[in-house]
Amino acid sequence: MTPDLVHEVRARLDQSDYQHVKITVSGGLTPDRIGYFKEAGAPVDSYAVGSYISGATPIDFTGDIKEIDGRPIAKRGRIPGVTEAPRLKPVNLAAYREG
Repeated sequence: MTPDLVHEVRARLDQSDYQHVKITVSGGLTPDRIGYFKEAGAPVDSYAVGSYISGATPIDFTGDIKEIDGRPIAKRGRIPGVTEAPRLKPVNLAAYREG
């Protein structure tokens, strides 16, 4: 995420009458990185800083929405649609909830 991208997201939300939607920036944030966003005047409503303030050893990862109701979708800079992962096996959620 960059300040320019935050400006673009805010503009697109505002143009679509979503002024009420807040923007949270996350992902490896440090005080210096937050300062960078502030200096650039990025319209950020909140910063998620879990890894920086946690005493635990972080396991950073990204979870992306790739499909909604069978329709491929992705955030900017990602390839839409489900990514094949042959090492993963489907999970039976019904059995998991029962057990």
